[in-house]
Amino acid sequence: MKQTINIKSLLVAATLLGFAATVRAQDPVPAAGSMGLLGQTYVGLNYSYVNLDNSPTNADSFGFEYNQALNTGLDGVLTYDWTQTGVVAGDRVNGQTIGAALRAFSTSHSWGKPYVEAGVGYTRLKYAGVRESSVVWEVAVGSEFQVAAKVTVTPYIQYSDAPDLAGASTWDFGVKGNYWVNSQWAVTGGISMDDDKNSAFTVGTHFRF
Repeated sequence: MKQTINIKSLLVAATLLGFAATVRAQDPVPAAGSMGLLGQTYVGLNYSYVNLDNSPTNADSFGFEYNQALNTGLDGVLTYDWTQTGVVAGDRVNGQTIGAALRAFSTSHSWGKPYVEAGVGYTRLKYAGVRESSVVWEVAVGSEFQVAAKVTVTPYIQYSDAPDLAGASTWDFGVKGNYWVNSQWAVTGGISMDDDKNSAFTVGTHFRF
């Protein structure tokens, strides 16, 4: 599963850079000081193309996220992801993961909002009629930077593990960008790579309440 980053990475990177290039031509978001995602209540939908390094096939992943602002500096997050690979030896690997996390962040820095996150969940895999499952846990750190009036960029590092699945511990390194089209609707994109050099290229949307 080790293949060099291809044209899809360039397309997603161009999308992220396009956020900053187009924002100045748009009207500002009315709600001052609330242009990021931390501290907001919203739902998100996303699609990821997963480039499996050193593998004859790749994967598609669809995700749902619900973020609830619980208190100043604290969010609760619920997620669901469904992933399917291409055909491997006559069948596809299917995976489903549901999770819940708490994300604590600081608003006391002018340069950005650093955060820490911890969560637990459950994952289930199916391949060739065989099902495997495990509890999942994860921790993450990152920081949300306001780079323009309606644009934030968030680099992060995440560690996750599914103890009952062999080789399921993973370090992920990535960056996400979010652009508010108006005060309720945003588009997002991201790039990430894990310690096995598998890479994911993500596009999606957020709807704020």
